[in-house]
Amino acid sequence: MTRSEFQDAVENYCIRFGCSVTGARRTVKRNTAKGGVAHSPHLFGLGADVVPDVEPDREEAIDVAARLGLRVIIESYHHHLQPQDWRAG
Repeated sequence: MTRSEFQDAVENYCIRFGCSVTGARRTVKRNTAKGGVAHSPHLFGLGADVVPDVEPDREEAIDVAARLGLRVIIESYHHHLQPQDWRAG
């Protein structure tokens, strides 16, 4: 997935669930400060954190993300999005 394709997929996810993007591409310094992993997709412009206005059904969010080519990791205060096929390293 290219960065452009990723950005389009994130936008579509946000439109579907009424989300605001709260984090995207990071520098190594910012990623470390945020507690990000060494090979975070954020470092490559392929990670985004979004916050929905109203929390969607978990299974629906996972299904929609997958159809967009994304993996969603639902955390306590945001949804982390990355390409489905992201492999760190």
